[in-house]
Amino acid sequence: MAKQKIRFNYFEPQLIVENNELVTWDIKKFLDAILNNKRSFNASVFLGDEVSDLEWNSCGYDYANNLYYLQLSKLRSKNIPSRKKINQDKEDINLADDEYLGEFNLLIYDPRTNVLVTQGNFYGLNVKQIALTLSGLRMRVNDLNHERDGDVPYVVNLAPIIDSNAIEKVMQNEIYRKITIKGADFNEIADEELDSDVLSRSIAALSEVHGVNFEVTLSMAKTGKSESLDSEEVRRMIRDVLKLTREKDLDVGMHVTSRRDIESSMEYIDLLTPKLSSEIVLEVQNRSTIGAEYIFNGFKEQNYFAAGISMQNKLIRLLPR
Repeated sequence: MAKQKIRFNYFEPQLIVENNELVTWDIKKFLDAILNNKRSFNASVFLGDEVSDLEWNSCGYDYANNLYYLQLSKLRSKNIPSRKKINQDKEDINLADDEYLGEFNLLIYDPRTNVLVTQGNFYGLNVKQIALTLSGLRMRVNDLNHERDGDVPYVVNLAPIIDSNAIEKVMQNEIYRKITIKGADFNEIADEELDSDVLSRSIAALSEVHGVNFEVTLSMAKTGKSESLDSEEVRRMIRDVLKLTREKDLDVGMHVTSRRDIESSMEYIDLLTPKLSSEIVLEVQNRSTIGAEYIFNGFKEQNYFAAGISMQNKLIRLLPR
């Protein structure tokens, strides 16, 4: 058995309606229609040269906890890997014309908070592709229910839930592995008084070479995982960027990769829009696919309802009432 870390991201489901207006989408009715009409419509959605599909056998409703879940698959038929044994020649994986390789994303919906939770998968669907898939599935459900949006179908938008406590947590971390700061016009901040020596020198260097846009990246790549950038200098840079964006309304962004301590997992944060995320660790068998129900149960036990973590309670505190 091996340990597999699984990450989850949190979104408010929305619809883009007439005049590009964003409205909250309560997806309970949509999910009930799927669960009550399994395999009654084509659930595949084309995404360019890839296909997204709904896994009918991996969706359901948890009555005890009032949570819905469904699994989407990303189907691909290009860049197919080979089958390989050690010290032997590789063998092609031959797919029929109607066969694909599948990568999977679990989606969890909480009607109490109206939050959609998506399982991250590097090889699976990204956020935009999940939204496009939900848009396509919603059109099929509308057809099933003989409903119409109007002249133009509405489009699903997934708005990230912002973690208002994330910046405070990052400032308390001990290990900073990588930071990136970007700006659209250094002239806007050239005359600002900055606490960070690194940022001040970078802006001065840009002035000397007559640059405009800038990007500064500092990294501890290829060093031991306990090694860190100078923590006090990183915190000064964070405070400078927050001051420039919040008080001066300047176009500057910052990404920070850090961990609380040597035993903690790595965290990545966009300083301007720190998106709420969480993770679990599951025991998995090699050469096997992780089941949707296994991930769903791990999410509930380790994360959503876990004592001391309770992401549901955190969402209730974060979201407007």
